[in-house]
Amino acid sequence: MHGDLSMADRLLRDKDWIARTPGLANGGIALAVVEPDTVGWSKIASLLDDYGFIAFASADKQTVFDQIRKRLGDEGDLPYWDSFTASASVALSASDGIIQSSDNASTLASDQFPDADTIREVVSLNREVGVSPLPAWYKQSEGPPSLTSWIRSIDGRMIACANGSMRYHSDSRMAGTYYVGSVSVSPSNRGKGLGTLVTALLIRDGVRAFSPTTVTGVAQPTNMPSRAMLTRCGLVHDPSRATVIYNRSGAFHTR
Repeated sequence: MHGDLSMADRLLRDKDWIARTPGLANGGIALAVVEPDTVGWSKIASLLDDYGFIAFASADKQTVFDQIRKRLGDEGDLPYWDSFTASASVALSASDGIIQSSDNASTLASDQFPDADTIREVVSLNREVGVSPLPAWYKQSEGPPSLTSWIRSIDGRMIACANGSMRYHSDSRMAGTYYVGSVSVSPSNRGKGLGTLVTALLIRDGVRAFSPTTVTGVAQPTNMPSRAMLTRCGLVHDPSRATVIYNRSGAFHTR
């Protein structure tokens, strides 16, 4: 990252401007370009100089890599995540079914404005599993409308969490899309279906809270558990789309 500001600080500083710009989205841990030609490649280059890395959200997989290299240069890394999507009604039906059929005795909860103690627990769990934590202001919906969901064990420990947001402008091609991600499961509780359960909770409560038309999530090509988790919640892999990070600064790290 360039300068003295963290990525979270930059996104907080620019949140109002980003919210007014149809071609951009505030991802909390990355600035996302939704419509490069609308934003303008010279503007994107300027933003890249400021931010150090930029995401290209749900981009056309056939063209995005060549476009980035041609317009921004060859010196950055280009990790990518495949897109998974479904109508809100399909995702809600699948997710509600998962929750209703679960015999898990844990406590399930969601909140658009989680308190400081809950946020600290979420951040701790994110870091434990290698997921970049979203900033507190983002979780408390001071940027785009956001929802945090979590699962607690019988003894009160947080053992799974996830976050979703309505980050896309109402005039963009992704208008009405609810993004789900930041799924984290305590290592000692893996293999119990908690990743799927907390994602289902996030989808169910997010669709009820925000009334989106579409639900989307991403997973790396080699992350089979995440891909299976999204699929069980009704989302379908879209082979034509991927979210790509142009990582010039080397500062972007998450699984």
